[in-house]
Amino acid sequence: MAEPSTKILIVEDDATIARFVELELSHIGHEVFKFGDGESALAEIEAINPDVAILDVMLPGADGLEVARTIRERGLNMPILMLTARSETQDVVMGFDAGADDYLRKPFEIPELVSRIGALIKRSEHDRPVVQYKAANVELDPASRGVLVDGKPVSFTAKEYDLLEFFVVNAGRVITRDEILETVWGGLHASDSNVIEVFVCHLRTKINDADNQIIRTIRGVGYFFARS
Repeated sequence: MAEPSTKILIVEDDATIARFVELELSHIGHEVFKFGDGESALAEIEAINPDVAILDVMLPGADGLEVARTIRERGLNMPILMLTARSETQDVVMGFDAGADDYLRKPFEIPELVSRIGALIKRSEHDRPVVQYKAANVELDPASRGVLVDGKPVSFTAKEYDLLEFFVVNAGRVITRDEILETVWGGLHASDSNVIEVFVCHLRTKINDADNQIIRTIRGVGYFFARS
């Protein structure tokens, strides 16, 4: 019996790019749903229930960031891949803060797009262990993605949570920047590694680590998250 095809949602206002991506993904067996604006996609997304959503950042009306935020506000957990012509670190951070799981800069090659989609699907299919983790003043519940800091609930964006969980699970050992890029960002290019610093700064603020004693920077290597 054939396996069901993967459903891919594409929201891209450039008709040429959208059609090219649609043809390429359909050719390798994906079921593609294509929209030229965010509002139309949001109106149909629950009915489609895609396995992956590919969003262009620059869209007419609601842009890709707004679409991503709305998807997450609705409680939809499918992986989101952002397409962007922007290259500044802050633009990338804004995408992750909006709920994106990965991003790809334009212009891109189809093999890289296919690889990113495959990695997102693989990660989303991997069952998270239903256990709680604790290190320093942080407690995590992977099942609900809930976080307690000093015994009080604190909200984190999706990517902040992913990084915090990786730190807490690996507390007590030095974690390299390459490990973080590969595990949390799915192989984000090394030249974009300053994104890590931005998110570490976010975490330090939210877990009350003003003196950098919980998340310690190991110069030239990576980071160390304290056990206690």
